[in-house]
Amino acid sequence: MCALSVSRPAGAQHHSGGMAPVRDSVSVMATALVTRTDPSVAGRSRTEAQLTQPMLMLRGSRATQAVQYAVMLNAERWTMPDGESVPGIWGEGFIDRRHPHTVVHEVMLTGVRTVAGVRASVSAGKGIIPFGTDDPMVRPFTKYPANHHFSQILERMQVVAALQVSPRLALEAATFNGDEPAGTWAAPRWSRFGDSHAARVTVWPGAALEVQGSAARVRSPEFASGDGLDQAKWSASTRWAPGTGSRHYVLVEWARTEERYRERRIVDYGTLLAEGAVRRRGVGAALRYERTSRPEEERLLDPFRTARPPSELTIRGITRFHLVTAQLSAALPSLRRGHAMLFAEASHAASTPLLVPVLLDPAAISGSARSWHVTAGLMLGAGAMPRRVGRYGVAVGRAGAAGAGGMTHE
Repeated sequence: MCALSVSRPAGAQHHSGGMAPVRDSVSVMATALVTRTDPSVAGRSRTEAQLTQPMLMLRGSRATQAVQYAVMLNAERWTMPDGESVPGIWGEGFIDRRHPHTVVHEVMLTGVRTVAGVRASVSAGKGIIPFGTDDPMVRPFTKYPANHHFSQILERMQVVAALQVSPRLALEAATFNGDEPAGTWAAPRWSRFGDSHAARVTVWPGAALEVQGSAARVRSPEFASGDGLDQAKWSASTRWAPGTGSRHYVLVEWARTEERYRERRIVDYGTLLAEGAVRRRGVGAALRYERTSRPEEERLLDPFRTARPPSELTIRGITRFHLVTAQLSAALPSLRRGHAMLFAEASHAASTPLLVPVLLDPAAISGSARSWHVTAGLMLGAGAMPRRVGRYGVAVGRAGAAGAGGMTHE
């Protein structure tokens, strides 16, 4: 990292002879919401109020952007320790509820250098693996998609190398630890660093259009000891986000995950998602469709929790979810660097068991194969909110400045 940055010439200077100014930004965000789920358990509805995605984000660079850093801290450990109601979602011991993310969600340091017209960067730290699409946190919807663990790989220690071969093509490769966090304060198993790998190719056919394809091999994510099933993952997506006054945004993604034992495929899961948003004069509308299959595991006395780590290498079934989510939002008048947005969001979920015989049907727990989630709340933010999360160095590319249509970001 030091060699990449220190060995580079000083570059642009002011007429006073000093270095270019330091570029730093600090931002905070949080969402206060109320969600009603019908049905939730045994045919009964449930209403809960929460503070989700309370984040502190730092972004900056030094030496004319030859050295860059990204830090993101997450307080969900305290604001939603029991998770957030999200239809169809699963992962890290939670099911039909999104798990709280780790306190140190991201801390990455990047060195950038240009050699023979090719821009290169090396990034290291804890962060988002170069696989799949952006963290849903910076996308239009408050509720995460059910495919969160199929379309992103988060919160791993990694080293990422990236090349921007041309303004329209970037390549990334990473090595990281495969084990998922065991809790919000959990540290990675350093003995497992480098047991998993990922690569992504991104093409920008135009300033507003981004196409990516990525693959990953993740060693035993569910068992920190490394004795569980491995995952082979693939993802492809197209993202369109022109920088226009109406701020249109469209994302279509496909992903597939195979669980393997000694290179033999045991089971596979697929997801297809399409979402779009438009915002004009502070008023926004967004729509998302998702079809995702997920594993069903034995639940604990708490019907929204599963054993972590799993008690065995078997599952109780596979369920396919069809989810439709719609959102309406309106930005409130800004105050200095602050932003606020009122929103209402509704999701309809329909589940279908795929394996026969059916050993565990989530409809038997909730009381119906169909459910509604209706949410209303207030998104709050201050500072320069990051428009993309999950790309580092030269991998940000041409579309790095285009917003997703979520928080106002002005």
